[in-house]
Amino acid sequence: MQSERADLDLVTKVPYLRVLTYPKVSNELAKVRVAELRELRVEEVVFEGHTRIGSLGVLGLGTVGVVVKVRVGEAYFALKIRRADANRQDLEDEARVTSLVNRVGVGPEVYGHTRDAILMKLLESQEIGDWLKGVRGAGSREKARELVHALLNQCRKLDIMGVDHGQLSNLRKHAVVAEGRPWILDFESAGTSRKPRNVTTAAQYLFVGGALAPAMRRALGVRDTATLKALLGEYKRDQSDYRYSKVLEHLRLA
Repeated sequence: MQSERADLDLVTKVPYLRVLTYPKVSNELAKVRVAELRELRVEEVVFEGHTRIGSLGVLGLGTVGVVVKVRVGEAYFALKIRRADANRQDLEDEARVTSLVNRVGVGPEVYGHTRDAILMKLLESQEIGDWLKGVRGAGSREKARELVHALLNQCRKLDIMGVDHGQLSNLRKHAVVAEGRPWILDFESAGTSRKPRNVTTAAQYLFVGGALAPAMRRALGVRDTATLKALLGEYKRDQSDYRYSKVLEHLRLA
């Protein structure tokens, strides 16, 4: 993968500046961002990834932030930088919620944050759909079941904590596979003031209405989606261990 590197003295210059203050070019904002990177002890930004901003690669680009690879000492991390046009004033809430769910093993670990940046674990990941395409041969169904079980268990932990992710209806963008396990990403829209719907939303995407649903049903041998929808409806009303276990039993994950 082609990459370019820039230390913090160089990152305020074009073309790197375009990433640091995306989508606007702002020398004033760049100075603020560099100060925040220094606070997080970032020494170098590595511009690589399949997403492009101009000629430069980045790890991710969403409506709230740009994710880049950075070096701190000899280690590499992912850094989320708030977009200049984001619909929020800072990343404080996202850092707080992500740190909270880290306690139960959900989400990439947060190592530090500032007003406009979050330093997190760097994941060499695949989208779930790409991972599923690569699972073939003997034991493939069991591997798919293990992945889905682990993902739904993470969603269950969030439900128990009262944290609603808010974006799992498009799971393709908000969950990946890395280090042999699923990871839920991007807690920018997460909240604790509304009833959590993580299990129901993720299961609906995986088996009923999402882009991956036909392939996932085949992979796990799920045929009866009407019963699944009924069980998810019961779980939505009563998020008990019993109702969750009935969902797992139907998917043959228990």
